[in-house]
Amino acid sequence: MSDNVSSPTKIITIIGAGFCGALTAVNILRRNPGATVRIVLVDRSTRPGRGLAYGTWDDNFLLNVPAGNMSALPDDPNHFVQFCQNIDPAFNSATFVSRRLYGDYLELTLQQAAEQSGGTPFEQVRGEAVSIRKRPEDDSYQIDLANGRSIRSHQVVLALGHFPPSTPAAISGLHESGVYIGNPWDSVVLERTNGEAPVAILGTGLTAFDVLFRLTISSSTRKVYLISRHGLFPQPHRFNPKPPAAAGFPSFLENLPVTVRAYFHALRLEIRKNAANGGDWRDTINLLRPHTPLIWQRFSVEERKKFLSRAVAYWDIHRHRLAPAAHLRLRNMRESGQVEAVAGQIQGYEVKGGNVSIRIRERHTGQPKELDVSRLVNCTGPTCDISKVTLPLIAQLRDEGYLKQDPTRLGFEVNDEYQVVDRGGAPADNLFYIGPMLKAGLWEAIAVPELRVHARRLAEFLTSELSQK
Repeated sequence: MSDNVSSPTKIITIIGAGFCGALTAVNILRRNPGATVRIVLVDRSTRPGRGLAYGTWDDNFLLNVPAGNMSALPDDPNHFVQFCQNIDPAFNSATFVSRRLYGDYLELTLQQAAEQSGGTPFEQVRGEAVSIRKRPEDDSYQIDLANGRSIRSHQVVLALGHFPPSTPAAISGLHESGVYIGNPWDSVVLERTNGEAPVAILGTGLTAFDVLFRLTISSSTRKVYLISRHGLFPQPHRFNPKPPAAAGFPSFLENLPVTVRAYFHALRLEIRKNAANGGDWRDTINLLRPHTPLIWQRFSVEERKKFLSRAVAYWDIHRHRLAPAAHLRLRNMRESGQVEAVAGQIQGYEVKGGNVSIRIRERHTGQPKELDVSRLVNCTGPTCDISKVTLPLIAQLRDEGYLKQDPTRLGFEVNDEYQVVDRGGAPADNLFYIGPMLKAGLWEAIAVPELRVHARRLAEFLTSELSQK
């Protein structure tokens, strides 16, 4: 079946209905385009706005950011807090609320935007897009779904979210063993591992702790090993954090060589200076946040690669923090011995029946260590190198030259108007992207405060010709 684009109504199809896809639709609808625009939102799920982050129904999983900084609407910073207070007046801007509740909020925000849009046609389609191709006869795009349906659209937005981690070379042979879980967001597979048998988690980012808490939700004794190269853990948020005051570009970074070494040295000095005056390092990191894209763009490709190879692990544990309750839970699990951090590199493994023995060379001693576990869960972070992404849609767009990998392999190239850049270096007409791979050009582009602004700007670009009429 094929949808028609011959009518004067402009069709905008958004592929992916997680946070970015849903918020792009919300912002288009809030511009009240009426019947001049038809929006089609395509996703495998029937519940828009949830994606990987907010698809859990367990209220033990909390946001890692206080409610006051989680509004979906940049022009209404109290929007989410008001939603929460309509449920329970005890909520406030400093509360770390459940992700399930935030998913409810995004669903409601989209529903309300559709109802108040002035009659803009809005269709939610359940399905998986497997290919997008330009139609030379009318410059539209044909989107083919796995279920056989085709959608023709004047503009297409890729809002695909994160892709599962790549399997490290040292454990590449574990795929068919039954002991390896390569997708840490597959809740069905994770729930099958419930029990008392020990488990190893590869990685110590925020996803690793989601998996840790899921695997131990019904057991206070199950042993879990957290394996990473550096053995670092995210720092906690403070209780009642205050939003940073608006400020210009940090003076302590002015007139420096544009190198990772110089910038990190200046940052450490500034943190020490603030601490001597009773300040907190989090305040310095928070003040830096709105200027991070400019800093990233100042760095050469070589300096960006240095940051990724030498400094990113230390940056991430300070920038991406745990909610206080989650951090306390982790600390108690470590003190009890239930959770053990293992810093080092995997050297090999041996599958023994339904278990696996993992051989590790410890980082600080160089000594070998062996872990016997029932499962190994890969939480090393989303795949950003599109040459390794196996999703059919990305493979098709990559192989046919619609996408161009950025030189740091953090995503694909996107211009300032969110158009994807093709293999030849030209922006693709009417093919757009929004989501975490914007970090390739901006670095700070994976969290709600930044992505909500990008969603609004993208909606403005998509509907710009309507405001000129």
